[in-house]
Amino acid sequence: MNDRLTRPTLPIDEVLPELQAVVSRGCPVVLKAPPGAGKTTGVPLALLDLSALQDQQIWVVQPRRLAARSVAEFLARSLGQQVGETVGYHVRHDRKESAHTRVLLMTTGMFLRRMQSDPLLERAGCVILDEFHERSIDLDLSLALTQRLRTQLRGELRLIVMSATLDPQPIADYLGADAVSLACEGRSFPVEIVFHDRWRKGGRRRGERSVGGGDFSRRAEPSVDYGRLGQAIVGALEQTAGHVLVFLPGIADIHRARHALTSVSLAPDVSVLPLHGSLSPSQQDVAIRGGFDRGRKIILSTNIAETSVTVEGVTAVVDSGLAKIPVLDSRLGLTRLQTEPISIASADQRAGRAGRTAPGVAHRMWSAAAQRTREAYDRPEILRGDLAATVLTLASLGERADESIAWFTPPPDHSLRAAQDRLSMLGALDSQGRITTLGREMARLPLDPRVARFVLAARPHLPPAHVAIASALLSEPNPLNSDSAEYEKLSLPEKAQWIAAHPQSLRRSFRNVCRQIERAMGAAESLPVGEDSPPAQSIARALLAAYPDRVVLRRGHASDRGVMVGRRGVIGLLSLTHLDRSADCLLCYDVDGSSTQSRVRGAVAIDVSWLPPEKIEHVTEVDFDYEREAVVCRDVRRYEDLILSETPVACEQSDAAANQLLQAALQAPERVMPSAAPGDENNLETALHRIELTLDHAPDSESLGIAERKRLWEEVCRDLCHGRRSFAELRGAPWKDYLIGKVGYDFWQRVQADAPTHLVLPSGNRVKVGYAEGRPPWLEARIQECFGWQSTPRILGGRVAIQLHLLGPNRRPQQITDDLESFWANTYGEIRKELRRRYPKHHWPEDPQTAQATHNGLKPK
Repeated sequence: MNDRLTRPTLPIDEVLPELQAVVSRGCPVVLKAPPGAGKTTGVPLALLDLSALQDQQIWVVQPRRLAARSVAEFLARSLGQQVGETVGYHVRHDRKESAHTRVLLMTTGMFLRRMQSDPLLERAGCVILDEFHERSIDLDLSLALTQRLRTQLRGELRLIVMSATLDPQPIADYLGADAVSLACEGRSFPVEIVFHDRWRKGGRRRGERSVGGGDFSRRAEPSVDYGRLGQAIVGALEQTAGHVLVFLPGIADIHRARHALTSVSLAPDVSVLPLHGSLSPSQQDVAIRGGFDRGRKIILSTNIAETSVTVEGVTAVVDSGLAKIPVLDSRLGLTRLQTEPISIASADQRAGRAGRTAPGVAHRMWSAAAQRTREAYDRPEILRGDLAATVLTLASLGERADESIAWFTPPPDHSLRAAQDRLSMLGALDSQGRITTLGREMARLPLDPRVARFVLAARPHLPPAHVAIASALLSEPNPLNSDSAEYEKLSLPEKAQWIAAHPQSLRRSFRNVCRQIERAMGAAESLPVGEDSPPAQSIARALLAAYPDRVVLRRGHASDRGVMVGRRGVIGLLSLTHLDRSADCLLCYDVDGSSTQSRVRGAVAIDVSWLPPEKIEHVTEVDFDYEREAVVCRDVRRYEDLILSETPVACEQSDAAANQLLQAALQAPERVMPSAAPGDENNLETALHRIELTLDHAPDSESLGIAERKRLWEEVCRDLCHGRRSFAELRGAPWKDYLIGKVGYDFWQRVQADAPTHLVLPSGNRVKVGYAEGRPPWLEARIQECFGWQSTPRILGGRVAIQLHLLGPNRRPQQITDDLESFWANTYGEIRKELRRRYPKHHWPEDPQTAQATHNGLKPK
């Protein structure tokens, strides 16, 4: 194009001719080029003159809004034009594009929205997926959908995947046999890496040096040490003459670091500036544009400055080594921002920012040893993030994420199921996983599915501007140009009303968001709001439609704690000063997903009567009270698994009551067994052991069809629980009758004969036979009562010997044996001498096998 301005030579220029030739042939391209090589700005302009693309647009898809907007502005300036002419952009809630636009920068979200309205991408001749190494969910979905469109419906559609760090070969393999991999060497100045390690011992790796400071990588919860960070920033200012770029995990860390720097002595010409995605474009431009006419800058940034965006004049980087990563707990349906160490690839990208224009230095706030333990690459978001928006997008295209999409990295099944369940809960999907009419309306809105559901619920009851403000507050933090103590104390409905009354206080970017949402809602007719439905109540009801799984009941009146649907505990209710402390039913729309309890950041009071009737369950709940040892019944009114009210009622005979009693009895059998001595004929435990022993030694036991002891006990217990409600009733039940009924009368007679409860001794005395698990049958008798027994008595047809506990006159065991013949022959003589001396009136014959037994142990008369 003739109006293109000259630019400095960039490393990417070496591969552009080959890239143009490959794209002209229609082959997909994977381009690996390090930061600073010029791929983002060089490739789109190189494709403008390709005849193969004719007048079709070149779409450059970026993961971040700031990058899409700033690259578009740079390309437009390089052509000597305004944004919106040859080069335009389309990001969330902001768009500059005309009929003459050939190169269009857009975020992944906008790319997917265009694919919903134009599934064939008829205006696009080439799609460039930039910064693919960031591996966001939307980038992965964009790749999957573009690849399928290119291979199945539009063979002429060109596709270029660009990355700074990823191995290109797996991507090329995914794109097919005709894919071409290209690589470009970067051009950057040397960057000295400084590790901050107080504890490191021994030598250092070549090209590295260490300075004082603790190694926070050893902490269980990674966090920023702001004192060490301030020292590193001061050191970076002294080492180089350019700006200092500081990477921090999140916005809160930026505020804390900025506050920490107030105690550091900085030169008058040094400015401390924030850089993150919630700032307005003009505020972002202050940080990333300009040279040194206004002095040096310390730029406190999230990882937004890690890729694509070039912050001019930076010669030093101070890297916390941390990033906020959204992680979904699919079990709870909550996404939490988790601070994690960045990968080696990300650390190298950040360090490279210091060497774009001159030699630089990168301070890493971790040790060289910790560097070697980091992951090589960041984990793809599709493996850890919320897939609800992805599943809804695919459903709007008539697709299922788990069936028809060939993913570069397949998402986990549990995450897909959680997303589908959430969308079904919101009414976006039917029971077959197909999109509903409501789901299609949600998919048309450029919002998270929950926020879209909020919009659709609020739209009939509130003016569009009011709905747009409230939904923007759910989507975009920091709406004000300056802090307002009055604003921070308000609830969401009150904030929406306050903003509507103070439009001049809003950031321009937030006003743009509101206008975009209002346009996206369309011209739906707004209904007048009656006196009984004030705006605050309408917003609260709409929030309930969007967050039906975030209903919370306080654990006590005016308590700081509550329990949420799913039985999740929440804390922090009293920190929300706008909440009425007497409100016991709340809708907590903003909660984190920490591992123990969720902290509430945003909530509104709701009335129980607002809960959807179809989700209210009114049942008689049967439970077991272990203290009372009885089944109890309550009339329960429940929303999902939250008990709204309960009233004790009389328990009727039912299967549920019998089952509760059974489960309690099985857990505490000793509390329900009939009271009887261990050897008593009516002792149930003894009877069960006798049955088990008989079965174990019966040749025909397999043909009898009788259950083993534990299962037999459970079957008897189950029968007895019907019609009963307490342990006391079970203890008085006819256990033995039921037991005999289970095994049959004939088998029971066999047990009585083969495993008797008593045996008659030679003395004529009748003694109990003991039965217990893990022990042989036994009996206890005085030695004199056993005189005349030639050998050990046996039961079960002679197959089992009785263990004899032979007692002295004092009823203490003198010998335990199951070989009575050996005892008489070998041991009795020694025991006789001692016992004869101690008990001279007792009978101690020399030959016990032929002697007369006595019932009392004394000498026979």
